[in-house]
Amino acid sequence: MKSIYFFLITFLIINSPLFSQRDKEEVDPMFTSAFKKYENKDYSGSYLDYSTYLIKKPKDPNAFYNRGLCAFEMKDYKDGITNFDKSISLGRRRADAFYSRGLCNYNLDNFSLAIADFDTAISLRPNYAKALTYKGAALNELKKYKEALPVLNEAVASDPKYDNSYFFRSITKYYLKDFEGGLADCNQSLAIKNYYETYFWRGLHYHNLKRYKESVNDYDTVIAHDPKYAKAYYNRAIVYYDEKNYERSLADNNKSLEIDPTKPEAYYNRALSKYQLGKYKEAEPDFNAAIDLKLNTAKHHLWRGINYYYLKKYSEAMSDLNITIQKDNQSEWGYYYRALIKYDQQDDKGVIEDCNQALAVNKSHDTYYQRGISKYNLKDYQGAIDDFNESLKLKPDYRLATLERGIAYYQTEKDALAMADLSRAIEMDAKSSRAFYYRGKLKKYMNDLPGSCSDLKQAQVLGHESAGEELVKNGCK
Repeated sequence: MKSIYFFLITFLIINSPLFSQRDKEEVDPMFTSAFKKYENKDYSGSYLDYSTYLIKKPKDPNAFYNRGLCAFEMKDYKDGITNFDKSISLGRRRADAFYSRGLCNYNLDNFSLAIADFDTAISLRPNYAKALTYKGAALNELKKYKEALPVLNEAVASDPKYDNSYFFRSITKYYLKDFEGGLADCNQSLAIKNYYETYFWRGLHYHNLKRYKESVNDYDTVIAHDPKYAKAYYNRAIVYYDEKNYERSLADNNKSLEIDPTKPEAYYNRALSKYQLGKYKEAEPDFNAAIDLKLNTAKHHLWRGINYYYLKKYSEAMSDLNITIQKDNQSEWGYYYRALIKYDQQDDKGVIEDCNQALAVNKSHDTYYQRGISKYNLKDYQGAIDDFNESLKLKPDYRLATLERGIAYYQTEKDALAMADLSRAIEMDAKSSRAFYYRGKLKKYMNDLPGSCSDLKQAQVLGHESAGEELVKNGCK
């Protein structure tokens, strides 16, 4: 039942060097100077020199192309597109020009335009691994994972030594839920290039394969490289949560929010960690923050409602659980916890109605037990026994269902069955005043007065309010 919201990570862009052919036959000293500055990674200086050169030769497609490369390296992607457009219009209709313009569009989130450019590059240079790779990456961004996979397969076949093809294919496979295949691609990518972002995605694959230790190790590697990587803390927190290591999960959620306080999912996950630690009051503002930040699906209202229930804020809990059921009429736990609130409000008919709805979704020992208690309260003892039977089929060692079935048997004068259940309940919990009390009453009717007095005295010692009165009735000394 206790689940956690899993946050889907936005792709991070890998700015690998552009595949380009720079024309070294140029003899103009300004062009040569610009080219050398680019080679020395002085991109702004190179850009200025190409601009000076273009004043003299304003129709040189190679200079525009190279200036576009400078703009790309300086992350001025719009200017890069302007320069690549000019280069192409002046006659440089080569694969690298379309690929380079495609990368600029990709970085500007113009994914459809990027794909068109990569397609042109591929038509001019078949088996162009880098263009195929980033076409696949752009399809990933458009959530067209089934279309991306064959493109990335072709990229890998075209150049088995290009790490990014494996990297982006691992992302595709993640969203297609092929976690073993994605893990293999991450390993292949890392064998070519040790890149921390690949460890991040490998951590996701390990997590989904329930290989929690390896997943944590990969997030450790990412955080060691970049201690301010909020999503790595966030995802490691989820792994710790699934391991039921709620203290560490809480610590990582704290760190994630310290770095990036804008993510509603992080507030929600931190609230869940606090909830699991029984810190209901501390969890409340985090649940509120998540929902205030528009994270308001049925699941989010459900868990806030459950948290309100344990805070005994029944009105707020009921409101959230009603919203949960409005958003998801198959929410088993929405009905179940609403039934618990109705039980506290002594609305046993309402409890039975909500338990019926919950059981229509899933057969749960807890729900059968709760419905049985309300049937008992309505004096439907046989109906209660039937529900306790179903509960015990699902959980044979369920002490409370055993105890309450024994009491229901007592009410229907099935003395042998009642004795068996009440004795079994005492074996499971020797401090159950309720079990001793009813067994004491039962023994009186079975003509075992000494046994009755003994059990009633034990019930009184354990704090049962009515035991003393029964002792007086029995004449126990």
